[in-house]
Amino acid sequence: MTLLRTLSVLLIWTACAHAAAPDSTVIDPEAARAKVAAARTAAGADRHHEAVADYLEALAQDASLVPEVAQEIAYQKLWREDAERAVFYFRRHLARHPGQADRRVRSGLALALSWSGRQPAAVALYRSLVDEDSADGDARVGLGRTLVWDNRLHGGYGVLRRVETEFDGDAAPGREAGAFLLTTLDGYTPHLDLRVDAAWDSDDLDRYRVSAHGAVTVAGNKLLQIMPSVARYSQPGRPHVTAPRLGAGLATALARNWSLHAYGWVDHFRSDGPLAAGNGELDWTRTGGDAWLTWLPAPRWRTDLGAASQAVETYTAFGRRLHLEQGSLSAEWRLARHWACDAQGSLADYSDGNLRRRGSASLKWRREGRIQVTAGPVVSYMDYRDPYPGGYWAPDWVRSGSFELTLATRSRRTTWRLGGSLGTEREAGADAVSVGSASGRVGWRFASGWLAALEAGYAKSSFATASGYSRTFANVSLRALF
Repeated sequence: MTLLRTLSVLLIWTACAHAAAPDSTVIDPEAARAKVAAARTAAGADRHHEAVADYLEALAQDASLVPEVAQEIAYQKLWREDAERAVFYFRRHLARHPGQADRRVRSGLALALSWSGRQPAAVALYRSLVDEDSADGDARVGLGRTLVWDNRLHGGYGVLRRVETEFDGDAAPGREAGAFLLTTLDGYTPHLDLRVDAAWDSDDLDRYRVSAHGAVTVAGNKLLQIMPSVARYSQPGRPHVTAPRLGAGLATALARNWSLHAYGWVDHFRSDGPLAAGNGELDWTRTGGDAWLTWLPAPRWRTDLGAASQAVETYTAFGRRLHLEQGSLSAEWRLARHWACDAQGSLADYSDGNLRRRGSASLKWRREGRIQVTAGPVVSYMDYRDPYPGGYWAPDWVRSGSFELTLATRSRRTTWRLGGSLGTEREAGADAVSVGSASGRVGWRFASGWLAALEAGYAKSSFATASGYSRTFANVSLRALF
């Protein structure tokens, strides 16, 4: 009896204590609904950060709203470029609605998977959507786009081209398929890229390069590239130098937010006469390369770690067989919808024992629209451990500041880009001078899988060349997808 009496007292005391204590999980349905309404208003005005905050506050007031608003939060996260959290909320919605074939949410999930770097998973989900409804042009465009992002160029091109052919050009799927094919041909690595590059420096050094880059997908989604080329250098009063090159490269995703680009080549520099009195003809074979590892550590962040080895391209440097090995690190942060900043630095070790330090930083404002505008200031700095050793431009230090502006637009078949900069540059022991640049590029998709492009420009800056002189350049290319 004593034990029963004690247990009864404890139960009564516990009940009274809970009745007297404030409820820490009070649900306020009215406040939650008001926050959902505010979130939807903010979302409609493209204030995605504010919308997400209101949605999450609504869930704090009434967690039972999760099945209703999870997909809305997912889309707001997606438009804020937080694809990882968008995947979470899309999956949460689907888990709360089992057995429902919600194509819109699954399409959103496929897009979020793709934007978060999970291309194989995105391809599989897009394929299931297309298999269920082959008339869904949006899903087919998503499939083609994701295949391209997964380095499966042939498959992506085939899907997008069929959509472009089957749908009217004024319909959204046909228009989007054509627009992405134009973007791929103009800015991505295509199956074939035939190029002629030319540069004319103000010290009368002329250089020309003819190259043919071919790419093929291997081992599922790895892009293998073969890159033969030949360069020719000339300067008044000096013999010509030719440099055939055989190169190869590989681009591949390593994990969800890691990717690698690695390129290597063998150059053979030879001249048709002595480069300097008392020297024989140049006959120099050397290997070189360029590689960078990209990591996306968080939404709106990108970092690149790079390494390169290359010859120094001046006549004196050729005669001395000078080359450099370089390490670099860069980071970019999207501050807001229209703002981004980046910083990069590099350290180069020259074969003559010299050391170069170089860095730059910029703040860019970008506006999307019929004419895309990118503008902002850029500052740069460079110095050498041993100034002016001979063979290349190597000041004690040099710094510059400029303002850059780029305008870009496009039609269904063409892309246009104009760029320019204006600023000042100062080298140790000299007065500041005005510097600037101007360039333009036009691309024309003249056939379904072909694009011709022409680019030309001028850069008045000591940073533009290894010899510290200004440069005029031009290139023409023919690019193809099969």
